[in-house]
Amino acid sequence: MKKTILINASFLVDIEETEVYKDFGIIDQVTNELCQGQTIQIGMNEVNVEWESCSTVVLDPGAMNCGRCSTCGRWTTDREKNNVLLQLSNGATFEGELRCDDCLPENHRWSF
Repeated sequence: MKKTILINASFLVDIEETEVYKDFGIIDQVTNELCQGQTIQIGMNEVNVEWESCSTVVLDPGAMNCGRCSTCGRWTTDREKNNVLLQLSNGATFEGELRCDDCLPENHRWSF
């Protein structure tokens, strides 16, 4: 008996602001390349991966629970605040600065 598994993968891309709302601009072209079904070879097994859906979000730290880690610059979301973006790495504000799970102190709840 087989089960269907939904695997979400998030990618970040930096583009010029003028490209953000263009019809069939860079965002659409990148999305079309990434969102295709394919067959993946895992050891001796072939796994068919079917495309199901794709969405894009323009990250806005002023309006969303997201920002760059103050230590390494990686995008993260503060898991201790509302409206968490689950597509980003876990993070938290520590000593007044947003840090990703890799840069939080080892004993912190959201540390990786």
